[in-house]
Amino acid sequence: MEKHQIYFELLDALKERGCPICFLINSRVHKLMENLLYENVNDIEIRKKIKESLGFCNLHSWQLKKFADGLGLSIIYEDLLNVIKNKIKEFLGKKGKKVEIGLNCLICREAKNIERRFISLFIEYFNDIEFKNNFKSSFGLCLPHFISVIKSCKDKNVIVELYRIETEKIELLRHELNEFQRKQDYRFSAEGYGKEKDSWIRAIEKLTGKEGVF
Repeated sequence: MEKHQIYFELLDALKERGCPICFLINSRVHKLMENLLYENVNDIEIRKKIKESLGFCNLHSWQLKKFADGLGLSIIYEDLLNVIKNKIKEFLGKKGKKVEIGLNCLICREAKNIERRFISLFIEYFNDIEFKNNFKSSFGLCLPHFISVIKSCKDKNVIVELYRIETEKIELLRHELNEFQRKQDYRFSAEGYGKEKDSWIRAIEKLTGKEGVF
């Protein structure tokens, strides 16, 4: 199998904490927002697309705010407020007849494209020895991405192997949760915590994915 840069990007993501697909979506979306604010805020075509989409969803609006780029966001939101004002005028002009004001977040759409791409590549590379070995020693997939991979995969052998690996990871995480609970008991608290210390946080991510992805 010819290995491209994106293969090594996926391989590196397996070494990060948590679901690799969630990590890559967050990483790509962060870069997308950074480029939007610092390089493309005055790009006519980009601003046209933002206006046509009527802005960003609640999640991505507040993620953009964290970049603290008041100038870039003021330019974007001045455009958006003007579009909404005109939509309201249109609504009043039609005497209450239906006027479409439907948000279609540009970043949500791009995040979904990124997700589909990495799910497809995960399946494509799964049988690569190096990739599979790294996956076995990783966090594994969150439940939403595990389900997405299973639904997208046509190779029964991949599905069976992925089920086996994920079942083992879930059982290990359950064991760590039980150990964490045991050490909450004052009789065993002096033992100190090992890797089970953050097991309850990892359990949340295992079932729901990284914060802000879904």
